[in-house]
Amino acid sequence: VPLECHPHHVAESTMLNEPATHSEQANLADREADEAASAGPQRASKPKPTIRHRILRTTGLLAIIYVGVCVGLVVMETRLLFPGAYMEKSILMDPNRFEPDRPTPGTVETITYAAVDGSDLEGRLLIRHGAEDVVLFLHGNGIHADEMDGWTRRLSDSWNATVLTAEYRGFQSDGFTPTETSTIEDAVSAIDTLSETTNTPISKIMVYGRSLGGGVACGLIAALHERGDSVEALCLDRTFDSAASVGADRFFFLPVRWLMKNQYDSVQALANFDGALLQIHGTPDHIVPRKNGRALYDSLALEHRDWIELPNMFHNDRLPTKTLDVAGQKLKALRDEAFPKAETGASETSPAAE
Repeated sequence: VPLECHPHHVAESTMLNEPATHSEQANLADREADEAASAGPQRASKPKPTIRHRILRTTGLLAIIYVGVCVGLVVMETRLLFPGAYMEKSILMDPNRFEPDRPTPGTVETITYAAVDGSDLEGRLLIRHGAEDVVLFLHGNGIHADEMDGWTRRLSDSWNATVLTAEYRGFQSDGFTPTETSTIEDAVSAIDTLSETTNTPISKIMVYGRSLGGGVACGLIAALHERGDSVEALCLDRTFDSAASVGADRFFFLPVRWLMKNQYDSVQALANFDGALLQIHGTPDHIVPRKNGRALYDSLALEHRDWIELPNMFHNDRLPTKTLDVAGQKLKALRDEAFPKAETGASETSPAAE
């Protein structure tokens, strides 16, 4: 039988339940406080980066940057080594540095000849009537053959010679990417053409290389040696022992010798050269430092050689006319001493083309 719910009983029951409700709320509050207290120390106890960790993190970042720079150097090597191949016109320090003082009348003409891959090369040829010698000139990496007509005349006047200023693939707006191998191949094509055009034996052609062109000239000597040919006279103007050596000194913080593909090792290339050598260098040259030119000179055990040093000539300065004249005289004298039985001069050469 249901009991009658007296208001007094209800109130009493409610009062009895209140302590239980307060107890649950207290327990819940205690749990929340405990959780907060336990979470707080966890957040507070999170370890801070140690000095060692910071060093490792910084080192890793620097390593990534270093590798990126190395990769960039490899990718950009041809642009750094052959800037002239990526410019329509060179940027000359001195616009008149190649112009002759008193040019002898004559026409510098384009001569077209084939490269090893069948493409056309366009050198600049000045045929000098009554010339005593024939000279192949190999230019540096920041200019084109067709910009050097003044120099071609100047060299012809000073040395009384027929002169071919050769060109390289990639320097003719042909989309070709030059390399050490391709520039040397092009020098071989040029000397063969000059020999045929002037009816001059290759051994009697004087080779003159400037800056990177000197490295090409040394590579030419090695390539000719491999096929049983040689030249008797070589002039190197502001040239290095190796392009890799120059690069390694300039970028001392990078493993240039390991990364560089186009090393132009002139010392190795001239290992079998036994002709006459003349080197010209400027003391304050910072692009190809004197020490690199001298290292090449000192590495060669040649009996007939000479060194001309100009105390005030920087890398892109005009070579004084007097120095150019003396260089020609000295190189010819050295050649005649090295090959006394060889008949050099106009009797063996026919500067005019057939």
